[in-house]
Amino acid sequence: MKISTDDGKTKRKVLRLMCFLLSGLLVMTVSAAVYNYIYLQATPISSQIAKVVFANGSDATEAGTSVGTNGTYVIFTSLSGWPNATRVYENTTVIKNDDSASDFTCQLNRDSWSGDAASIDELYVKVYDTTDTLQGTLDVKTGNYTTFTILHGEVWRVEWRIRWSATALSTDSITVTLELRITGEGTDE
Repeated sequence: MKISTDDGKTKRKVLRLMCFLLSGLLVMTVSAAVYNYIYLQATPISSQIAKVVFANGSDATEAGTSVGTNGTYVIFTSLSGWPNATRVYENTTVIKNDDSASDFTCQLNRDSWSGDAASIDELYVKVYDTTDTLQGTLDVKTGNYTTFTILHGEVWRVEWRIRWSATALSTDSITVTLELRITGEGTDE
């Protein structure tokens, strides 16, 4: 194959073009690292007394209920169930609206769960009002959520219903974290 003098000129042009494109790419890469900071400042951010809180229910001992400081956290350490049978803890904890005038809308949802989830047939958390009327059901297994409004001054009970599959082993367990989202306090919702 014979290379003419025009091929040499073409090669130089292609090399120049490549250098130009690489230089442009380098400039764009360096330019992408340029940014500005703008700031948000909030002062003061104050602490308030919680108006919707947890407290021990009548099944607190059996459920291993432990209510945290200020009633804003609760942990259950003794919930369990038999294979192929439904275990009901009717009143593991209560949700109290300590406000004397405001009603609060709450959304109960599953934040996370882990463990032997395939071995559990049913896991429900139900919320009942002061007249023992069902106000919401969270199906923990499917991860849906339930929304309810707790009126000022009311105390509602929380029930857990657990049903392990017939083939569940005594070594099976799950860990569940639920979240109670409360709107209305300072949100104009």
